[in-house]
This record gives sequence, structure tokens and C-alpha cells, in this order.
Amino acid sequence: MPRLIFTCIVLVTLFCLLCAPALVVARQLERRGDVAALRALPRVWMSQVVVASLLIFAADTLGWRNPAGYMVGIVLGTGVAGAALFGGWRIVRRWLRRSSR
Repeated sequence: MPRLIFTCIVLVTLFCLLCAPALVVARQLERRGDVAALRALPRVWMSQVVVASLLIFAADTLGWRNPAGYMVGIVLGTGVAGAALFGGWRIVRRWLRRSSR
């Protein structure tokens, strides 16, 4: 039972590390007036989970030796990259809407 609890805690922690950067970006965009930024988060999070899962399975298939290290690295990298892409996409979209008026 303690092993299951530890596994659940690790999974929740990895999920929070994956999703927190995009949430921070969405909250910043919301403060700047982009109220629809929070509604787009579930799609961003799902795509981040898919990308991170694929990268972790690929690293495992390639036989990388430090599973905990590459999992944390992939999760953090995917989270930060996804947040940067999400923020850039929302800013460009907002700029295009303003320039078309």
C-alpha cells in the first residue's frame, strides 16, 4: 500500500509540474484582459500530456539509463515549452484581432 501511495504522489507531482507553467501564463493573460485564456487550458494540458507521454516512451524505448531524471526533464521541458507556445499563440491572436479592427 505505501508503494501505491508513493506512486500516486509522484504522478500528481509530475502532472502539476507539467501543467503549472501554462496555468501561470493563462492567469497573467487573464489579468491583461484575455478572459478566454483559461478556457483554452484543458486542450493545452491534454496536448502537453500526450507529448510528454510520447517523449517518455520514446526515451524508454531508446534505452536511456536514468528513468526518473529523463521523466522529470521531459515533463519540465514540455511544461515550459507548452506554456511559451500557449502564451505566444494567445498574444499573437490578440494582436491580430486588434490590428484587424
